[in-house]
Amino acid sequence: MRNNDPRSRCIAILPDALVNGHLLAPGDPRREPLLRAFALLDDAGFGIVQLPPNDLSVERARASLDFALDQVADYLKHGYRILQVEMGAPPAWRSYLRQEIRRPAVAGIESFQLRADEAGLQAFAERLAAIRRAAGPSSASAVG
Repeated sequence: MRNNDPRSRCIAILPDALVNGHLLAPGDPRREPLLRAFALLDDAGFGIVQLPPNDLSVERARASLDFALDQVADYLKHGYRILQVEMGAPPAWRSYLRQEIRRPAVAGIESFQLRADEAGLQAFAERLAAIRRAAGPSSASAVG
């Protein structure tokens, strides 16, 4: 019997700017690389967890970060591969996130510093492919 579950068992934790790159004005030099990076994630079959905007204070971002990490802990518990993508200037709440990522429940998160140039996007595509290979075949292709 074929399982029609299309999930790759791979999740990317993404900065708000990457998820919302499409909102940048056409002609903004940041827009095209962000759209390409997001397309690479989509092509690789990654699900996403969106982080709050970088300029939020720790106090305002804490609930969103805690919720995101609770989701990630559940994904990890069920064998998902998790990649945290960082880019640009660190968010105001970065130290809180790094502290929380040290919790045993979210051990195993990989990280990647995305550069928005051709070499950076190529490296990102290669990292996504490596994670997919390590995660094994998609459950959509599994026969059970």
